[in-house]
Amino acid sequence: MADMADQDALERQEAELALIQAMYPEVAWNGKRQELTYRPEAGGTLTLRLPQDYPGKSTPELVSATAKDKTDLRDLAQHKIYALDLPPDEEALDSILQAFDELVKNQHASRPVDQISAKTSSKPSFKTVIIWLHHLLNTNKRKLALNPSVNSDAVQGITKPGYPGVLIYSGTADAVDAHVAELKDQRWQAFQARFDEPGDSPWRFLSPGTIVEVETMAEVTKNIQEDANRQTFLKAIGVK
Repeated sequence: MADMADQDALERQEAELALIQAMYPEVAWNGKRQELTYRPEAGGTLTLRLPQDYPGKSTPELVSATAKDKTDLRDLAQHKIYALDLPPDEEALDSILQAFDELVKNQHASRPVDQISAKTSSKPSFKTVIIWLHHLLNTNKRKLALNPSVNSDAVQGITKPGYPGVLIYSGTADAVDAHVAELKDQRWQAFQARFDEPGDSPWRFLSPGTIVEVETMAEVTKNIQEDANRQTFLKAIGVK
């Protein structure tokens, strides 16, 4: 029974690593050391060790975490990982990498001049987010993706269920962030923001002012009106 459990953990670990390496080009895997190293675009380095019985009986172990300027972030990273409350029998790498992304971005966010100028600006702040999901099948999740519970009139976009799932949201920054945060609170096998950028105005879609569900990637692309935004979407999901 132990051998079967170990074999199951190994197969799940290999499958998760293949998925993570497809999602995160910045990930490197050292099979001899059983260590995964992640260097996000925002800077910094995270190294995790995967026990032989992960996933199943244990969780990834934090080896090191540093900021872009080499500041030691190990304690902060460990705190974020603890806060995830990860069960040992579930895949956890995507959640940990996202938590490290947030930690690194927060380290770069301490810029008083930028914060003051943002607060004093009279123009509304817009943003667009493109999210890649391993899959989107659950009916309740699909309904939630289409219906923000806060400021629904301020968010528009497109959702595509199935394998993979794709979400595009554009609108006022606060409303988009609130909806994305609400979705992230759900349980996902993989949930990755492939594009998260501010803009002078929201993206334009064929069905303005609402969020629509389509069946194919081709329909997603067709629903994006500006060619430049279509190219951004295709690049974000790895087509170009």
